[in-house]
This record gives sequence, C-alpha cells and structure tokens, in this order.
Amino acid sequence: MNKGIKTLKYNTFATLLLEIITFVSGLIMPRLILSFFGSTDNGLISSITQFLGFSTILRAGLGGAIRASLYKPIAEKDADKIDSIMAATERHMKKIAAIIAASIFVFACVYPFIVLDEYAWIYTFSMVLVIGSGTLVENLFGIKCQILLQADQKYHVATLTSVAGNVFVTLVSACIILCGGNMHLVKIGAVVAAFIKPLILNLYVKRHYTINWKATPDTKAIGQRWNAFFQQVATVVNENVSLVILTVLQPLASISVYTIHSMVVFNIRAIVNSFSAGSNSTFGSLLASGDSKELGKTFLFIEWMVFAVGCLLYSVTATMLTPFVSLYTASITDADYYQPVFGFVMVVWALIASVKLPYQYLAEGAGKFKETRVGAIVEVIVNITVSVVAVIYFGMIGVLIGALCACFIRTTEYAIFTFKNLLRRSVSHLLKHLVVVICTFAGCYAVGRVFNFFENTNYLNWVLNAILSTGSSFVIILIVSLLFYRQELMMLLENMRHKLSKK
Repeated sequence: MNKGIKTLKYNTFATLLLEIITFVSGLIMPRLILSFFGSTDNGLISSITQFLGFSTILRAGLGGAIRASLYKPIAEKDADKIDSIMAATERHMKKIAAIIAASIFVFACVYPFIVLDEYAWIYTFSMVLVIGSGTLVENLFGIKCQILLQADQKYHVATLTSVAGNVFVTLVSACIILCGGNMHLVKIGAVVAAFIKPLILNLYVKRHYTINWKATPDTKAIGQRWNAFFQQVATVVNENVSLVILTVLQPLASISVYTIHSMVVFNIRAIVNSFSAGSNSTFGSLLASGDSKELGKTFLFIEWMVFAVGCLLYSVTATMLTPFVSLYTASITDADYYQPVFGFVMVVWALIASVKLPYQYLAEGAGKFKETRVGAIVEVIVNITVSVVAVIYFGMIGVLIGALCACFIRTTEYAIFTFKNLLRRSVSHLLKHLVVVICTFAGCYAVGRVFNFFENTNYLNWVLNAILSTGSSFVIILIVSLLFYRQELMMLLENMRHKLSKK
C-alpha cells in the first residue's frame, strides 16, 4: 500500500472508534432525556446547542489556515517557525474566547424571548449560560493543541482524547439523570466532565513537543484565515441553520423529532466520514512533496472508500431508520416521530455530504480556500433561502430540501474544481462516479426493502432485518466495485493480505 494511504490508517481507526462511541452515547442520552424530561425539553436543549454552534464562526478559517501554514515547517522540522505560528494561535484563541463569552451572554438574554410561551425567561437564560460554558471550554483550552496534532498527521491522538472525553461526559450525565438530577445539573456535570479532553491534549503536547509559547507570533499565518473563512462559515451555517429555522417557524416538539432522526443519520454520517478523516493533512503533505502520482492513487482510493462505505451504511440506514425511530420512541406520545419521507430525505442529504468530503479535503490540503469561497457563499444563500420558503409551504421537511439543494451544488463545485485544477483529470471520471453512487445507493435501498422479512415489532426482528439489508447491500457494492473500481479494491485486498501474512 502506498505511503499516502498508510498515513490514514491510524487516523481512520481512531475516528471510527470515536464515531462508534458517539453513536452509542447518542442513543443513550436522548432516550434518557426523552424518558425523564420529555420531547419539549429535548427540543429546547437541541435548539440551544445548535444556536451556540454558530459561535464557531468566530474562529472560522483559523484551523485550516494554521494547519496549512504548519505543513511545511513540520516537514522541515523548523522549530522556530512552528513556535511563532503556535504563539500566534494561542494569542488569537484567547481573543476569540473573550468574544465568544460576551456573545453567549448576549444570546442568553435574547433567546428566552423566542421560547417564552413554553419556558420561563430565567430558566432558559440560565440553561444557555450553562451549555454555553461548554463551548468556552472547547475554544479556550483545546483547539490550539488539536490543530498542531492534526497538522503533524497525529489526527488519531486528538481523536482518541475525544473518545475519552465523550465516554466521561456520557457517564457523568447519565448518572446525574438516573439519580434524579434536573436538567441544569445534568448540563453542569457535562461541562465539568468536558475538561478531560483539553487536559489530555495539553499534557500530550507538553510531553511530546517543545513549543515556545512566548515566541514572536507569526501574524501572517493567522492572516491567511480569511481565505478559509467563507468555507468554514458555510460549514457552520449549514450544520446549524436547520434547527434555527425550525426554532423560529415550528414548535419545539418538531425540533425533538428532527434531532431523534439526526441522532442516527448524523452518527452514521460521522462513521462514513471517518474513512476520509485526516486526508486533508495527507493531501497537504503529498502536494508539498510534489508526488502527483501518489496523490492521484491516494485520492482515488479514498474516493472509492467513501463510495463503498457510504452506499453500504446509508442504504441500510434509509431502509431501517423509520422502524428504529418507531421502536426507540414507542413510549413517547407527546410528538409524532413516524416520519418516513423526512428520514429518507435526511439520509440522501447525508450521502451527498459524505461524497463531497474527498474533494473538499483535497482543496483544503492544497490551501485553495480563496479559489473556492464563492461556492461557499452560494451554498449558504441557497440553504437559508430554500429552507425558509420550503418550511413555510411543506413544514419540517423544508429544512432538508434546502440543505439537500445547497449540498448538491457545493459538492459539484468542489468536485469540478479539484479535478480540473489539482488532479488534472477528465471530468468524465467525476460524472461516472456520481452516476455510480446514485444508482448503487438506489439499488441497495430497493433490495434492502425487499429483504425486510420480519415485522419490526421488536429490536430482535429489527436487527435481523438490518443484517439481511446489510448483506444484500454488501454484495451489490462488491459487484459494482469489481466492475468500476477494480484497482482500488485490489489495493485494499493486497493490504489485507499483507497484514495477514505478517501475522
């Protein structure tokens, strides 16, 4: 297996572990909140969290710009340059944390008026402050170390600290709920537990690096963030705008319906995305070395991996999502969680979003932020405009229509740009790939529906149907890979054979 793909091994494993832990945590916590507090409280927490997600706009573009600035000095072991970039990062993050703190307080004063019909002002005000303090913990203590490790292709180290943090937060929160604590106490416990991630990151960096945090800051590295700003803003807006629109235009119970579906779909999406995790750093290193042949092989392999894993997991999710949600919310009667069309559209959106990542990561690895920022602006405008109009006419599913349209446009723009300007390949490969993705997903979904032999009245029957659906999808994807992606499939099989022979 070539060097570029090999560097992804640990990153992919660590990210996959994180997403599995996140998925399990995502199953536990919403169910506990629904059972002990109800759909409205679950909707409130989700709404606040999504609104606070916009605070990351204040550091938009920073991570990508700093990573791009660190690739070369890390490769050349230029300690002075690394010190100056990290010193600038630390100083800038302190300023951002202060602005975020002020923004959270202002938001805490304003947001309660939006939900005043359902909650007292002081209750919502204090809840925003508690949840917002968790956002501060992340921005003030952990980001600088995480960026350094990602740039040094130690993405897996930063990811494993997230695994530890996730487990600890889930255990603390679940214990507080089961012991009868109120929602405020649950979130306070989660914030305290969240300190474990930045603590581990800082200890690791202190032990393995000799960073002079008092070095003269390299402001040029920070200045490059504005070229990456629009891409990051687009990501933040598109990840959070759906619940914001629902908060304003729909009751809080509908937000709970959205979050229960997204709990499953977003975690599946994260698992699929783990197979391309860290590839922006890998692409950046390969581009810096000028090895275009290895870059091409690495890219096509990652593109195929996302296709294969994505079509497998998303087709099964599309088939089994509605039965799972029905079982998961069987005892919850304060909202209608049976939304098959809504669930299917969400899965299709997630599939397109995952297909986009290899192209996006390649552009980011090349530092092509300025060249692709127009597409980022268009994506945000389309998402917000279409979502608002569609929600007015079609209800809750409208936010997915907007997200789907925007994501498709952005995926197309990224793909065409990378093929023309970075890979120097014909766009015909891209068109073939997208057609294969769509047809394979549709075929797997259709066959998966046929293989639902058992009534989904309990979890055992659901698991049996899921196994049958997974098996049928795997066979279809294997056949498609043999027909259209033989070289990439052989590369994977050769790597597996090599590992087995070594054992």
